[in-house]
Amino acid sequence: MNEFSKLLRNFRESCHDPIFSARRLSQEKFGELLGNELGAQGYSGAAVSDWERGRSKIHADDRLVLAAIISVLHEAGGLKTINDANQLLEAGNYRALDEGEKQKIFKESVNDAGVKASAPEDQNQKSVLPLLLENFFSVSQEELRDITAKAEDGPPPSWPRILAALLHKASDGFSITLTTIGWIWVWLTAWWLIAPSLRLPFANEAATIIAMQRYILGTLIVPLLIGLLVDTKNNEYWKRQPKVNPLLLRLYTYQGAGIGFNLGYFFVFPFSLARFYLHLDSAVWVEIAAATLALILGNMGAHVVPHNLWLAYGRLKFSDGAIFFVVALVGPFWGFFFLEFYPILLTPVLGILMILLGVSFTVIITKRRSKKQIC
Repeated sequence: MNEFSKLLRNFRESCHDPIFSARRLSQEKFGELLGNELGAQGYSGAAVSDWERGRSKIHADDRLVLAAIISVLHEAGGLKTINDANQLLEAGNYRALDEGEKQKIFKESVNDAGVKASAPEDQNQKSVLPLLLENFFSVSQEELRDITAKAEDGPPPSWPRILAALLHKASDGFSITLTTIGWIWVWLTAWWLIAPSLRLPFANEAATIIAMQRYILGTLIVPLLIGLLVDTKNNEYWKRQPKVNPLLLRLYTYQGAGIGFNLGYFFVFPFSLARFYLHLDSAVWVEIAAATLALILGNMGAHVVPHNLWLAYGRLKFSDGAIFFVVALVGPFWGFFFLEFYPILLTPVLGILMILLGVSFTVIITKRRSKKQIC
């Protein structure tokens, strides 16, 4: 990795997504914003990754691309000053920004010197309101001025019309879709199937068997439901990868969902054991946390696993990640293991030892998987 690649990655990771301001700017979104800036199709996340890893280099003649990179990084808040921009360019042996580029990209930094800067207290007053409006109502300062101007054209007071307009604007960004409803049903399904396995100790052997049967069923069904809710067919990134086999993409989406789902469950399970060891009452929050985290990590895995395989091999082939379809057996294996060693798990010392062995085994497998993808 060269200095330009390192700086580009650092500046991008300091940026915020323009839609979800709390989220870091991803490589895919960065490539999309570059396309918007250039008025072209844009760049894939893989292309941006190659820049950041030094595997490919932007030609010095592609000045428009370099200027677009500076502009996007600046508008997203990662690259703040002209000095930062020139530092990035010089790291790649590109010439510094000329006056025209400075004027176009850093308008606020090249205003006439005679313009008086606002007092610190005024700047604070002006910055808080836009921040609140942007995060809670998705309204820019320009839109606020338009809303206020329209609201003034009516009988006083004008604030009810302003508030109604802000609420209407905010509601435009929130809509209950079939996908949203689908996620709610999947969460309820996950909670109903895996929650009983966390309610230690069980009343009797029959209750233990029923709880683990539901857990096993959950590990087989819920990842499939998560995979179905992840839309790969209409994903812009995968549309730009013509060599992707849609069937294998779906399979690796399901694989990723299974890996994430199981990781989420096993992250919370030790807390359920700890609650039992400490003689605490059954806590619903443990069950809610397990179902929620399992779905979050399942959704994340469904997106990350196929993408990581694509970056590692430049393709999606069954043989590249077939070994990890063993994740489908994790649920049944744990269910039978739990039924066999249930009394040992309820013994604090032996139970903690078994959990640590399981965590160690998972870490080793994960490391081996990462090394295989890097090689």
